[in-house]
Amino acid sequence: MRNSWLRQHWPLLLALGAGIGLRLALWGNLPRLGLISDEAEYLASADWLANGRGFAWHTTYLWTRAPLYPLFLAAHIALFGRNEAFIFVTQNLLSLVNVGLVYVLSRQLGATSRMAGGAALLSALSLPLAMYPQLLLSETLFISLLLAAFCLLANPRQRRNLLIGGVLLGLATLTRGLLLGFLPLIAGWIGWRTPGHWRERLISGLLPLLAAGCLIGPWAFYASRTYGGLIIIDTTSAYNLALGARTAYDGGRSDAPTRNLVLALLDPTLDDDIRAQLTAGSCLAERNDPRLAAALAKPVTAITQAERQHVLSAEGWCLIQAKPWAFGEKTFAELIDLFQINYSGDERLAEGFALGRLPAWYTLALLVLDDTLYVIVLPLAVLGWAVLRRPQSLLAGLIGWWLLYNLAAAPLLFAINRFRIPLLPFLFVLAMFTLAAILHRRTWPVNRRGAGYATLAGLVWLIAATPYAYLEPRPAGAPSQWASYFGPYPSAIAAAQIAWQSRAQYAAVERLAAAVAADDLTAWAQALADPDLPAYARAVGEPLLAARQGQPAVGLELLARQQPLYPWQTAVIRGELLRQMGDLNGARQSLGQTLVDDWNPTGWAWQWLKPPRLPGDRIDLADDNDLGYIDGFYLGEFDPVLGATVRWAGERAALRFPAAATGNNRQLCLRAAANWPADLTPPAITVWLDGTEVGKFQPERQLQEFCLALPARSPGSDYIITLHGPGFIPDALDLVRRQGPQVGQVRILAFQLDWAEVR
Repeated sequence: MRNSWLRQHWPLLLALGAGIGLRLALWGNLPRLGLISDEAEYLASADWLANGRGFAWHTTYLWTRAPLYPLFLAAHIALFGRNEAFIFVTQNLLSLVNVGLVYVLSRQLGATSRMAGGAALLSALSLPLAMYPQLLLSETLFISLLLAAFCLLANPRQRRNLLIGGVLLGLATLTRGLLLGFLPLIAGWIGWRTPGHWRERLISGLLPLLAAGCLIGPWAFYASRTYGGLIIIDTTSAYNLALGARTAYDGGRSDAPTRNLVLALLDPTLDDDIRAQLTAGSCLAERNDPRLAAALAKPVTAITQAERQHVLSAEGWCLIQAKPWAFGEKTFAELIDLFQINYSGDERLAEGFALGRLPAWYTLALLVLDDTLYVIVLPLAVLGWAVLRRPQSLLAGLIGWWLLYNLAAAPLLFAINRFRIPLLPFLFVLAMFTLAAILHRRTWPVNRRGAGYATLAGLVWLIAATPYAYLEPRPAGAPSQWASYFGPYPSAIAAAQIAWQSRAQYAAVERLAAAVAADDLTAWAQALADPDLPAYARAVGEPLLAARQGQPAVGLELLARQQPLYPWQTAVIRGELLRQMGDLNGARQSLGQTLVDDWNPTGWAWQWLKPPRLPGDRIDLADDNDLGYIDGFYLGEFDPVLGATVRWAGERAALRFPAAATGNNRQLCLRAAANWPADLTPPAITVWLDGTEVGKFQPERQLQEFCLALPARSPGSDYIITLHGPGFIPDALDLVRRQGPQVGQVRILAFQLDWAEVR
């Protein structure tokens, strides 16, 4: 029996083996720079759930979310702490389950084991489906629930399957609210395709709908009470409607007007004049709409999420009514975008590809296992309907309706490549029917239906691949407006070539960075002489090397003749050179610029700067002269409770006291606090020196001075102190206020530091 099963289903085992191999290769190797897309929101809300605060985090965010994925994350945090590895393990296992579900789905459609194994293999090797399990995004869980539900709903005669399938649909809807509008279509299709008496059809159609409703109903009741009005799943659709309508109205892509409108209804620190200014450009304000006026008349703390949803929906419809043709054009453009490849999309982790940041293997994987696979599978999937033996079967119809529903719904708001992810498993299934027909040399349909599908397949391939982009008239060196897969930059092929060609330059930058970190002046000079080193890196390395050699004035001259990659680097390097010359006032003026604060480059400064000894061996946090002496601290801010300007430290922070050792025992003294929320207890902070614990201190909600003994070090050597402690995630407004380079990055706060010194 076992040997018979293996002989029949060996293609599934092959697909699972390939999927396991790819996921092991990707484990811990994705080129991440930080949180992307909705990750910060999911992590923050889940952390609050794990700490027993319910869904309170979303009461002060731009919108509310479907609950299941935050609950999924919260369960892991409650069991294992804020360790993402455990989440990623579970999601990788789910992604392998999805490979098996694709196999089952294919078999239910009439595919042979080899055809089903081929579809499963495509799912196993698809880079998005393999890498999303290492992201804090809901797609992997959602796909698992959706595929399992479709497999169960394939046989409407078994009512148990209909009930369980409905439960899974309810869970999927509680993962992504977009599915809510699809549930009536599922019920109607099942009722229509179920054989038998009309009563049997009615029961079959209503059973999954009622099962899903039994899960959705309690959440809708809870959400409506928690958020102050009728909310069935979430309020993201209201925000997205307002955003989509605004971008159509303005003819651009900026989300600033929509965010301003929400902030006026959300941020309690804004006075009435600022709130009026933020909403002045809204459609509702221009029409003196009483709904907006009524909301602005209230204190922000009295406005519920349901009321914000009501205002945002009204704003969206107001903008659509003002320019309906613009919204139609925008919707059509979004439909095109849904098919096309956006090489630099956030979820692809391709930021900095033009600088050579992406490893060569990852660039190849993006091109082959993501983009190339997609443009091949897409037309094959369309043709799959023409060769499917039972195109009108219940399961095939569910797949078809799901694809059409997404094509209709996504462009109404806005379309990004991420929205394609839940469609990929179904495209792989359909594509295998086409490939099987080709391999078996079946006669292609020559009737109108077959010709229609062939025409459609060619059309979607042209949209996704854009081979015509090479013919676009454009100025020399200008980017293409049409490129997706083929064509000049920003096509996938052109971007991959840029990523490969710039890899040698990035390697040269990494060698320079390693030499600087090791403070090896010989290797530093050799790295600067490397012909592959780009000019922007030389503009950083040469002035700093001059300073390290005791010639900061020469460094200023070199800096004036060159341009680093970012303007803030120029300001930071100038500040470093000035303080090496003893000009602390000039250094503070340069280091305290807004463009430096926007980036808060404590990590970069810690790696690249070799600052001089501090007067009194004292670091004053947030005094415009602390860069290079600190790492792991957030931007300084005034805390009215403490009455001081301090920096919050993350869960791991570091302090550097250059040349502070005297050969005798010394003390580390800090003025610190931990103004944590009232329902959480501030933690003890552990202090380490050279891998050895030197003590702990327990900050309170007021600033206090703590002193710890430090062992003797040889005269003139540095004291490098690291501080470790658990942190908390602040409320949603803290995330909303992150702007510029810090947008979308959640802060995990441990303690506040006013100053630190070695005595």
